[in-house]
Formats: sequence, C-alpha cells, structure tokens
Amino acid sequence: MGAEDYEHYLDYREYAHWEARQRILYYIMSEEPEQAAELLEQYRMTYIKASRRNVSDRLEWQFYLSMLAQIRLCKGADRRELLPLLEEAARMTIPVLREKKLEKCVLSIKELNLILESAHAREDGGCPEDYLAVIDYIDTIGLDGVGRAKIYPKAVYFLGCRLLEKTEDGHCGKGNTIVMQGQDTAGNQRKITVQQLLRYCNLAVECLRDHSRMYYLWELLDMRGQLLGRMIEDFVQREEYTKAEALKSVLRENAEWKEALESVYEEFGVRKETFSYCYLYVEKGVVCINDIVRIRRRMLGIDRQTLCEGFCDVKTLERLENKKTVPQNAIVEGLFDRLGLPRERWRTELVTEKPEARELMTELRKCINDRRMDKAQGLYARLKELVPLEIRCNQQTLLHSEILLREEQGELDAQACCSALRSALELTLPFEAFLKEGEKYLTHEEQSCINNMMHGMDKGSEEFMLCMKRFEEIYQPFEENCLIGTVNNMYEFIMRYIGSEWGNLGYFDKSDQYIENIIDESLRFRRLSPLPSALYGRCWNDAARKRKSLRKEPFYDYKSELTRCIVLCRLGKKKCHEAFYQKKLCQEDCGDK
Repeated sequence: MGAEDYEHYLDYREYAHWEARQRILYYIMSEEPEQAAELLEQYRMTYIKASRRNVSDRLEWQFYLSMLAQIRLCKGADRRELLPLLEEAARMTIPVLREKKLEKCVLSIKELNLILESAHAREDGGCPEDYLAVIDYIDTIGLDGVGRAKIYPKAVYFLGCRLLEKTEDGHCGKGNTIVMQGQDTAGNQRKITVQQLLRYCNLAVECLRDHSRMYYLWELLDMRGQLLGRMIEDFVQREEYTKAEALKSVLRENAEWKEALESVYEEFGVRKETFSYCYLYVEKGVVCINDIVRIRRRMLGIDRQTLCEGFCDVKTLERLENKKTVPQNAIVEGLFDRLGLPRERWRTELVTEKPEARELMTELRKCINDRRMDKAQGLYARLKELVPLEIRCNQQTLLHSEILLREEQGELDAQACCSALRSALELTLPFEAFLKEGEKYLTHEEQSCINNMMHGMDKGSEEFMLCMKRFEEIYQPFEENCLIGTVNNMYEFIMRYIGSEWGNLGYFDKSDQYIENIIDESLRFRRLSPLPSALYGRCWNDAARKRKSLRKEPFYDYKSELTRCIVLCRLGKKKCHEAFYQKKLCQEDCGDK
C-alpha cells in the first residue's frame, strides 16, 4: 500500500532516526547533493553497522546504498557507474533474485524499484523481459492505487526507453512492430507492437491520473505522443483516414497536458523529468510519542498525576515526556486513550482491520470533494456496517462525513454545519484547547473538522483569526525544518485554505508564500491535484492587486492561467473543479471578472 494517509507514532529514538532519513531525502529531491552527502555520511556513522547478519542491518545498508546512488547521479555520474551500488543494494534483501522468477518472490515496491534501476543502468539498457516481468508482477500482487502509481509507470517508461531507440532522424524505433530479443516463459519469441506499447503507456498514464500523481508523467506523455504519431503515420499510409483523425484528437489533448506540465515545471525551476526515486522512501504523518504525550496533556490541562493514575507512576511519565525512556506499549495505549487519541501506533482515520473499509473511506472522501453525493451516500452506509462504532475516533470520522453530506444536500446551513462539526471535534478534543496558546498536536481528523468549521465562521471574528494563527503555528516548524513533504497531504488541505483567506483579507504576499510552498512541494513530490487551485489562487491575488493599484511583477495573463488550470483539471480528472474554471473563463470573456 501507498500508506500516505496513515499516522505513525514513534518513540523519540525511532523519530530521530526517521527525521535523519527525511532530511537526506529532502536535499536529494532539492538537487543539493553536497548537503545530502554530508547528512548521509552522518547517517552511516550513526545507524549503519558493519554487520549485515540480520534484516534490520541489511535494510539500513540498502537505504544507504540507494541514497548514495541517488547522490552520485545528482553529481553527474553515468548510470553504468551506479550499477554496482544498485545491484548491491538489491542483494541486501533479495540475494536469490537471479535464481528465482519474480512470481516466486514476495517483493516490496522499493525492491521492485531497485530491480528496475539495476536493469536500466546496465550497458545495454536491460533486457525488455526484465521490465515486462516487473509489469506482470505488479499486475498480480494487488497493490493499492497509490502504491501502483509509484512503480507501474516507471516500469512502463523503462520498457519504452529500452524498445524505442532513437534513429539518426530523431524518430524512435522502426516500423510498427518492435521485436524483443529473447523468449517468454513458454520459450516463444515475444513481440510487442507500437499499439501494444501504447496500451501499456495509456494504462500507466491513467493510473497516475486516477491517483493525482506525476511520477514519470511528463516522460510518459512524451513517449505516448511519439507512439501516437507513428500510428497516425501508419494509418495515413494505409489510407485509413478516419482512424488517423481519431488519434489526432488524442494527440492534441496529449500535447496540451504535456505543455501545461512543462510550463509549471519551468516556471518554478523544478526538473520536468522524474530524476529521483526518493519519494518511495518518504514516510508521512510521523510523530514522536514522547512529544505528543507532553503536548497533548498540556493542551487538555491535565496534570501528570491525573493522567497516569492507575497504570504508571508520575516519574515514569516525567521521564517519558523528557525523552529519557522508551515507553512500553501498554503505557502508551493507556495514555493515548486518556488524551483522546486512538490506541494504535499506526492508523488511518478509521480504526479497522478491514482493508475494504479503508478503501471505501478513501473513495468516500473523493466523492465528497467531487460532489458526487449519490455515490457518497451509499459508501457512507456501507462504512457504518463495516467499522466498530464504539471507538471514538471512528464515531468522529463517520459523523464528520455525515455532516458534510447533509450540508451538501441542503439540510444544514453554514452556521448549523459549523456547530455540528464542533460536536464531532469534541468527541476527542475540546475546541477551546485548540484556540488557546501553546504547542499543539491534533490528529488529521481533528484538523479536518476545524478546517471545515472555519467555512461556517464569521470571517471577521476573533475566533476565525485565532484558528488561522493556530494552524500557522502548527505548520511553521515543518516549513522551517524542510519537512513539508512529510505532511504535504494535510499541509495542502489546511494551508491552501489559510492562504486563500489571507488573500481575501488583502495580505497578498503572505497568501502567495503559502501558495508557492504548495506548488513547489507538489512539483518535487509529483502531486497533481493541488496545482490548479494553487495556480488560480496566485492569479486571483494578482488580479486583486491590480484592482487596488498594488500590482507587482510578475503580471499574469488571467485567461491563460485559467486555461492552464482547466487543462490540469482535465489531466487530473477533476470535472467539478474544471467547471469552476470554465465558468470563470466565460466571465472573463464577457468582461465580468
């Protein structure tokens, strides 16, 4: 699974270990290899043991070697120079790979990635059968959507790179049939036509579009354009003009998507090519148990004696809060329960052992966001049957969804919705505890409740401004410590709204800063869905400055920006958002911005 919506609770030693990894990943993804190399060497000295006997040691070596290869690539090393590092990294956990067929192995996404990278780094670019074996393996193991999006497009792109070899005139391959060297498992020569490769390419692009990711998306659109062009030429030569014209419309749409991506990447100085696989190693939603217990206890105004009564002594709690002891599971569960937190150390917004429930919750969120309420109602009813409702966080999550559904159907006005959401929030956290000064820790669900409450508040009220301030305080450390990427799901959701409201209040520069953070992180982490709204928010600020005679460079062309938002919405399959930008574009054409 992609596991991007999970919250992970680690003790202070595990958290320090996690943070050290994330900083290395950040500097590689930011193309600052010298800083990354320095941090990786510190990591080696702290966490890497000479011994490779147990699994933990080998996993550490695998991470180290993988990151060393990435850093050397950033410094300009030839891929063939990286081959020994990549093969050694792969052997840390799959030493018998060449002796066994993939279907006989149980492999993680990271291991599949190392197999692909090793093949791609070979002098001949790897055997096509290697890439097809990975594609076939992915099709059989039941990855969730985000997990599949992280590896399937890469396998298809590497396969295409191997098969489509450029000729002197700049065209790829010869004819309409690409003959693979080698044999399939039945001993027959395996052939792939341009049409078959295009089908793989289409499946990879659709996988990315369905899950709003951009791993190798620009490259696949480029490859797809070449394949479509070859098929069109073939149909024209055979005088099948109807088929050629049908493909030309697909080619035009493909070109629009590609150009829109190129323009955003270029504007923000981020490479359009997916040059790093560090996104596979980024672990999101991670928090330190020791910090959370201390912060949450103070938020709720509970003294140590009261909190630990019945299952641990005050000295144990004091040592835990001061990061002088690793807490036992039973103690953590008891403390979390009294602090309004789920007892699990690794969880989504729902506490359930049923994968179906998690999948339904993901789909329910999408339906509510896209205003597909008929389907959302059915998903909600099914969820109520699947999850244990005696657990408070489950009650909160389902009540939150029910309130949003009722509001969308007109049963609740904004004020009533705000009041109902406060009731949902206070199943685990008093709203006043969020408003008061001091450090904060809120679960994703609690943050989401408050964010939606804000939509129904008086925007000029002290309460609303306090909410803005508290959320800024929560996310400021992530901005300062270069860790936005580890919370980007929630950062995009919360700070996009905060930035928009600062724009509405006339603080355009402050609004732009949050917007640019979101765009920059989205491009580096290859996340598609935040781009249209962020680009629109920036353009809206520019137009508002113009109305107030405060306009400064750059000067955005409103119609061009709206058109780009529409294209990106189509690429991300966001029809309801596309309709919003279409309406704005029509108003602009009528002179009623």
